Amino acid sequence: MTQKYNVFISYRRDGGESTAKILRDKLESLGYQVFFDVESLRSGDFNTALYSVIDECEDFLLILSPGALDRCRNEDDWVRLEIEHALAKNKNIIPIMLRGFSFPKELPDSIDKLRYKNGIESNYQFFDAFIEKLQSFLKSKPGVAHQLKRNPIYKKILPVIIILLSIILAGTTAAVLKTSQNTSSSRAESESYPQTDAEKNLTKSLLYYVQLNMQQLEQAAEYLDNSYQACQQYFMHINTADRASLLAELQENRRLLYQMDTDLSLMSDELSAALMDSPFSAADASAMHDYLLQFREGCINDSYYMEYLTGDEAYIDLEVKEDILNNYREILSEELKSMSYATNLLLLPIKNEEAIKDFKYSFLPQLYYIPLQASDWSEDEAALTSAEDKSWNAISKIMDRITIQIGEDNMELMRTKAELIEKLVSEGATEEEARQLVESISGNSSLLTEKQAELAILKQELEAKKEEAKKKFAPTQEDDADTLWGKMLRFMNLGLYDEAVSCIDAYREKVRADDEYAESYCAAATLLIKNISRTGIDYGLIVVGYEPDKPKNEQYEIGDVIISIGGVPCHNFQEYSSIKDNIPQNEAYTVVVLRPSKTESGILEQTELLIPADASRVQIREMTEKTYE
Repeated sequence: MTQKYNVFISYRRDGGESTAKILRDKLESLGYQVFFDVESLRSGDFNTALYSVIDECEDFLLILSPGALDRCRNEDDWVRLEIEHALAKNKNIIPIMLRGFSFPKELPDSIDKLRYKNGIESNYQFFDAFIEKLQSFLKSKPGVAHQLKRNPIYKKILPVIIILLSIILAGTTAAVLKTSQNTSSSRAESESYPQTDAEKNLTKSLLYYVQLNMQQLEQAAEYLDNSYQACQQYFMHINTADRASLLAELQENRRLLYQMDTDLSLMSDELSAALMDSPFSAADASAMHDYLLQFREGCINDSYYMEYLTGDEAYIDLEVKEDILNNYREILSEELKSMSYATNLLLLPIKNEEAIKDFKYSFLPQLYYIPLQASDWSEDEAALTSAEDKSWNAISKIMDRITIQIGEDNMELMRTKAELIEKLVSEGATEEEARQLVESISGNSSLLTEKQAELAILKQELEAKKEEAKKKFAPTQEDDADTLWGKMLRFMNLGLYDEAVSCIDAYREKVRADDEYAESYCAAATLLIKNISRTGIDYGLIVVGYEPDKPKNEQYEIGDVIISIGGVPCHNFQEYSSIKDNIPQNEAYTVVVLRPSKTESGILEQTELLIPADASRVQIREMTEKTYE
C-alpha cells in the first residue's frame, strides 16, 4: 500500500455507515489520513491487509450504533476482529456512541476492556463541538501538506474559552490575520508598482476595499472595548453599581454589532478577478473580509460572556474575574496588532509612494484602535511575519491562562448553552426570548419539549450507569493501593465525587503505615475533589513525595496539584513529560499549582512557583484518567 493512514474507522454497515462517512469526510477535510471502507479488503486476504492498516494507524475510531456489539459473540465477526487487533496493538481506541447504544451485559473476554475506554457521545446538533472534542482525543495530527495548504491570511486559534456563546467561534474570535509566507514569483514586481493606468486603478480599488474593512474592524473593536470598559467600572464599584445599567449597555453594544452592514465591505467580483493577475495575493485580500466577519461575531460572543462573567452565577472570585477581563482586553489588543501587520504585508507590492500616500497619511491617522500608522509602516516582510507570529503566540498563551482560570467543566456547560441561544436568535427569537427559553427549557415549543424528554431519558441512563459504577468500583479490602487510586479516578470521571473520596480514604488506610506523606496528599486530593464545582478543575498531578536520596525540593509542598508548566496547561503525566522535555536543562521554569488558601479553610487557590534548573525531582500521581490528546 502506498497510502499511509493515521485514523482507522470501524463500524457496522447497518446503523453506523452514514456516521462513518460523515466523520471520514470531516476528518479528511481537517487533514487526517482516514481509512474508512474495508469492503475491498474483506474480499481478499483480510487478516494480513486489514491488520496492517490498523498497525500503521495511531487512532482507532469505533462507531457504536445500537446493537453494534451484539454480533461480537461470533469469533469470526469482522468488528470483533478489528477491535481485538486494535486492543492487542495498544491503539488509541475511541468509542463513538450513537443515540440508543448501550453496552451488552456480556462481551467476549478478548474485547471486554472496550467498555472502559473513554468514549464520546455523537452529537449532530452540536456537530462542531463534537468534532472539536473528538480532535482532543486523537493522538495523530493533520498532515504537514494540509497545514501548508491552509496557510491563508488568517488562522483560527483554538476556542478562547467562551462561556456564553457560539461553539464555532468560542471566546474572542481569536482569528489572527496570517499572511501567506509563500511569496509567489508574481510578487517580484518592479520598485515602482503601480505604473500603468490599469495597475493604478487596481491599487486604488484594493486600497478602498481595505479601508472599508478596516473601518468596520475599528467600529467593532470600539463596541467591544466599550463593553469591556463598562465591566471594568462595574467591578470597581461592584457593591454600589447598578447591574441593570451594565446589562443595558452590554445589550446596546451587541445591538450595534448585530446592525453592522458587513456587506458594504465585500470584495467586488471585478476586484477579485483583477487580483488574480497581479502582484497582490487574491486569497489574502479576500480573507480580510472573512476575518472581519469572524471578528464581529467574536465581539458579540465576548459581550455575552461579559454578561455571564459579571453575574453571580459565575462562581469565580472578583479578583479572578478582573484578571480574566484584563486577559480578554489583552487578546483584543493582540488581535488588532496582528491585523495591522497582515494589512502591511498585503500592501507590500505597492512601491510607488504616491499611490499609497493618502492611505498612509490621511486614512490611517483616523484609526484609534487599530495600531497602524505611517510611522509604523515596514518594508521588511520577514520582520512583519515575525511580529505577526509574536502576536499569535501571545494570544495562545493568554488563552491558556484563561483556560486554567475558568476550568474545562464550566466551559463545556456554557458552550452547550451558548449554542442554543445562538441558534434561537438566528431563527428569529430576541436575545431575551432565547435566553429565557434556554434557561427554563419549558413552554409550548415542541422542539424544547422534545429536548426535555430526551434530556430526561439521558439523565435516567446516566443515573443507571452511575449506580452500576458505584457497585462495580466500590473499594474492597482486597484492592491494592494502585487499584484504589484507579477507582478514585474512575469515580471522578463519572462525577461521583463522594465515592471518589471514599476511595481516597480506603487508599490512605492501605498505605499510611508505609508512606509518611499519605495523610498530607490524600487530604489535598480530597480538597481538590470538593473544589471541582467551584474551580472546574478535575485534573493535574499531585505531589506525593520527594526524590529519594536527594536534597528536598524547597519549592513544592506535599499535596500541591500541578496544573500548568511554563504557562502551558498540564492535565496528566503524558503532558507533564512532554512539556518538561521541551524545557532546556539549564533553564528555570514556572509552575502553577493548586494549594490550600492560607486565609480560608477548604478553599484552593492558584500559586505560581519558580522551579530552579537544578531542583531535585518530586514524585507525582495523576488526578485524572481523561485523555486530552
